[in-house]
Amino acid sequence: MANLKTNYMGLELKNPIIAASSPLTANLDSIKKLEDAGVAAIVVKSIFQEQIDKDAESNVDMEQSFMNHADAYGFLKGASEDHFIDMYLTLIEDAKKACSIPIIASLNGTGDGSWIKEYAPRFAYCGADAFEINHYIMASNANLDGRKIDKDFIKFAKIARKEIKLPLSMKMGANFSSNSNIIRELDFLKYDGLVLFNRFYNPDIDIDTISIKRGSSLSSNSEYSQTLRWVGLMSEELNLDLCANTGIHDGETLVKMLLAGASSVEICSVLMNTGLDSVNLMLETLNNWMENNNYNSIDSFKGILAQEKMDDPTLWERTQYIRSLHG
Repeated sequence: MANLKTNYMGLELKNPIIAASSPLTANLDSIKKLEDAGVAAIVVKSIFQEQIDKDAESNVDMEQSFMNHADAYGFLKGASEDHFIDMYLTLIEDAKKACSIPIIASLNGTGDGSWIKEYAPRFAYCGADAFEINHYIMASNANLDGRKIDKDFIKFAKIARKEIKLPLSMKMGANFSSNSNIIRELDFLKYDGLVLFNRFYNPDIDIDTISIKRGSSLSSNSEYSQTLRWVGLMSEELNLDLCANTGIHDGETLVKMLLAGASSVEICSVLMNTGLDSVNLMLETLNNWMENNNYNSIDSFKGILAQEKMDDPTLWERTQYIRSLHG
């Protein structure tokens, strides 16, 4: 049996597979089943700043008798926010008691990040081994300069890094004008990990009702290429650890991400599509491949196909269709 251990954000993992934030990580029973299935760490279902605000507002709206008193309104809203945050903290605390693998809290927010200053101290005491933070800016306003979007993202990242003292990763999208620059900036800010890439919900249209509906939230096994490219391009340039995400449905893709330089992978859609047995199948493929290629540990082959180690490093950069026709 090959040694499948790896390190991510300073955490020693028994293997490279992390259960990503999803409905499967939203309750203790399911979290325990994921550990039993063989995942090496779990990202607890994200808590959304806007969800907390909305739920708190809804609860306050029910107390109509207080609506005309600003102090009472503020108190009720604050109490409601505390309730939803406390529910999340309790889940993390319970997961830590029930599981022996790392438990990673996940925060998803908007705005300038000022809310992190309020939440971070409370999360610091809940027992989480690390934090994964999400921040997404939709560049839908044509009057908003792309440089402003990048600047706002980095401003948010700075606040998060300052306020959160535990190992911290950023789960980022791929829609920046320069992914490499953003990734390097996060490395400069001393983030411990970076998850490439976040897969966002996309809209669709129901032609029967002539209305907008939510598109598919699950990835397919063909969606890993963009992540693979950027892991290969950046892994040797960074001090932080890269975690690959999106389209990772089998052991072969897991091996590819490790060869490109990822320290770990996050999986979600394959768990929801094919079940928890997919974890063992992926690990079997990884183990068999390592044994067949005489690799005793992940460190012995991780990143050997990163751009800086290639005889022809431009292979990671080529995008021309004509090149693909001629190999």
